[in-house]
Amino acid sequence: MNPYLAYTHERNFGCRIREIVYRGHRCVTLENERLRVLVVADKGADILELLYKPIDLELLWRSYHGLRRAFPDRASSPLAEGPFREQFAGGWYEMLPNGPQPSVHRGASFGFHGEATLLPWDYQIDQDAPERIAVTFSVRLVRIPIRVEKTLTVEAGRSTLVIDERLACEAGHSVDVLWGQHPTFGWPFIEAGCRVFLPPCVARVAAQPPVGRRLRPNQEAAWPHLVDVEGSAVDVSVIPGPDARSHDFVRLDAFAQGWYAIVNPHKDVGFALRWDHALFPTLGLWQIFRGGQDYPWYGWASLMPLEPACDLPSGRSTIPRRTAIQLEPGGALTTRFEATVFTGYSDVTSVFADGEIRGTPSHR
Repeated sequence: MNPYLAYTHERNFGCRIREIVYRGHRCVTLENERLRVLVVADKGADILELLYKPIDLELLWRSYHGLRRAFPDRASSPLAEGPFREQFAGGWYEMLPNGPQPSVHRGASFGFHGEATLLPWDYQIDQDAPERIAVTFSVRLVRIPIRVEKTLTVEAGRSTLVIDERLACEAGHSVDVLWGQHPTFGWPFIEAGCRVFLPPCVARVAAQPPVGRRLRPNQEAAWPHLVDVEGSAVDVSVIPGPDARSHDFVRLDAFAQGWYAIVNPHKDVGFALRWDHALFPTLGLWQIFRGGQDYPWYGWASLMPLEPACDLPSGRSTIPRRTAIQLEPGGALTTRFEATVFTGYSDVTSVFADGEIRGTPSHR
């Protein structure tokens, strides 16, 4: 016990939790000596901030309008694909019960990226101690009877955020869902010369990729070697700068392990995510570097999501697919994600549980 302090519930040291209101939204921050994580409970339990405190470095991208104030939508006209784009603040959100295309399942329509990221979530504080903090966020989806819970945990002295998730089916019969995570990275973490590291996998570019692409359509190769629209070889693991004026999406499959790492060699800092690749066998690498000249990007955005998911379909389709997750009545599914900020590596060869990184030291 600390001999100078007989209580710790009003502390501003070690691990701590803050409950705040930001732009009209209930938010929760989880913080220790190394990380500050801001979760917007009233908008999807999105992670809007992942700050590495030792060098004041934000890893997640923030959109042009950021987190919009909480009031009834006053859009010029409703979008056929749903309200997601106008509510997209950036950060890290949940894809559920469908992915990046509008879908229909058992008579219910879903817009871009489903409804979990648009709903207000409840939360409860599970543990609040200087050594460890944990908060559980929960929601029942509106158009499909699924309950979602996710517990975020931060421990003292560690730069790893642990996310434990649970999906529970409350329907009277089985339902199908597409489930994934959508962390979106941007400047000042992402800049020209950063590298993406993955275990061996297959990279695919669709036959009809986005307008403004630098990669040739309809190709498949071992990561990270692809071909650009001029026929030249491209190492896709090397991140270009905003002068690329490009917009690309690469689907990555056939992983032997579920992890990726992004290293910024200029700042000697990296981010690693580890997940269950049996449950989430697909990773979407979406890169916009001042590309996309029309709505909604208008040539101003530089961002790079890396999205583990059970599937990432292209085109308008219904939810049920060969790779969809089927939940039986009363059934539940649990999984864990581990997000780690690290320093001291120029490349990464493995990411293990509890944030252990292996690779080549940067010698800085």
